[in-house]
Amino acid sequence: MKRAVILSIAVILLGLLLITGCRPPEVEGVVVDIQNGMYDKAFELAKEAVQKYPNNAEAWYWLGYLYGRQEDFVKMNEAFDKSLALSQQFAQQIEQARFSYFANNFNDALNNYYKPAREAKDPEKKKELYKKAAEKFLKSFQAYPTHAEPLAPLAVSLIQIGDTTKAEQYLDKAIEMDPKNDTLMVTVGDFYYRIGKLDKAKELYQRALKANPKNVNAHLAMGEIYTKEEKWDEAVKELNTAAELAPDNPTIPMNIGIIYYNNEKYQEAIPFLKKSLSMDPNNKDMTELLSICYLQTKQYDTALPFLEEAVKKFPDSALLWNNLGVVYAQKGMKEKAEEAFNKQKELEEQN
Repeated sequence: MKRAVILSIAVILLGLLLITGCRPPEVEGVVVDIQNGMYDKAFELAKEAVQKYPNNAEAWYWLGYLYGRQEDFVKMNEAFDKSLALSQQFAQQIEQARFSYFANNFNDALNNYYKPAREAKDPEKKKELYKKAAEKFLKSFQAYPTHAEPLAPLAVSLIQIGDTTKAEQYLDKAIEMDPKNDTLMVTVGDFYYRIGKLDKAKELYQRALKANPKNVNAHLAMGEIYTKEEKWDEAVKELNTAAELAPDNPTIPMNIGIIYYNNEKYQEAIPFLKKSLSMDPNNKDMTELLSICYLQTKQYDTALPFLEEAVKKFPDSALLWNNLGVVYAQKGMKEKAEEAFNKQKELEEQN
């Protein structure tokens, strides 16, 4: 019995020796230095360890860990990838490290720099905040390069500080990583539209609609592009589709009305302008436009009460007073017409 116990202890001791014997002394030194908070010493020793033991997964793991502490996330992931290629022993720790650095930098960028930048009034302060946000979003992406979430706000931040070249690279990368994200495609399309690359913008809007035919913003964007290209029928078609998908959006019938107005199709414009005003009755521009359409189509009886209410709501509009004067004149109401024209003249002289 006594010999059996002694034998068992010997087996355990042998096992422990074998386990510790699997860790090279340099790697053991790295672990000890980290435990003692001596990170610079641990880092130098870890670099030696991977040179001496290039097939040791733990050595690569600790080197990645130490690169992470230095926020050199590109080299961190290079080391982590080499560790994972050799063994899955540290897969859980690597995943946790990547996600932690990703989340911390993303949240820091969003809450402490990106959101405040959007609200900042001072141009220099705004630019400074966007620059810091871009740095943090980039670190977030570098920490977890399979997650595309930081790329769009990173690109927006770069646009705000004037670096459109890098912004374009990251937006294209975002699409490459998430090729079915129609919302992202519209965002990227908007970027290209703003910098004048209409063909590229159109391609992305069309891809967004292929991924999701009910994307209202993509239909609106296509309508805007067709309007710019003076392809009026295509523009109206896109906007009508958008109106069906978002019936409570007043800008859609407004834009359709403007297209008809610009093409001197005043009668066709009227129902869309009226619908837009029914949803947004304080829109002065649409009120003026509808009044012109009434006059162009000689609908004086309809225009009279409309304009009398309009000048009460927008008494500073010289155009509305002029149009009211025209209607009064057409109706034979000379004194009222003269009063309206005098009001128009007074407003024009003030401006």
